[in-house]
Amino acid sequence: MRLMQAVLFLFAVAFLAGCSAYTVSSCPAGTDEFAEYQLFFGRSSGGVEVVSDEAWAEFLADTVTPRFPAGLTVIDGAGQWRNSDGVIERERSKVLIILTTPGAEGLRLTNEIAQEYETRFNQETVLRVVRTACVSFS
Repeated sequence: MRLMQAVLFLFAVAFLAGCSAYTVSSCPAGTDEFAEYQLFFGRSSGGVEVVSDEAWAEFLADTVTPRFPAGLTVIDGAGQWRNSDGVIERERSKVLIILTTPGAEGLRLTNEIAQEYETRFNQETVLRVVRTACVSFS
């Protein structure tokens, strides 16, 4: 019985060591690890566009930029999804991309941005993608 426990223990250690080799990543020389946040903002509510270009510019200036003054990117998008009735809905959208140092602060700030957008423009949700990126500013 003890031999079986020892074999299972060694197998588990070997397995976990192998898994860690696949989950630990390092950035190539000349790049730094950043957190990348992508936020997708729909501009309609109830089939009507409620976020005009002017309203978006104001939101960007008073809500987003103060939280990430070092820089960000905004891309115009055309979003679509299937609603609960099975109907494909389409709307103009904005995609916000932010690169910042890894850690809880970036997540907190992007959550604040999403919550403010949902409240201000009566949106159900803001789609958020969070990942690690290797970045070079050369």
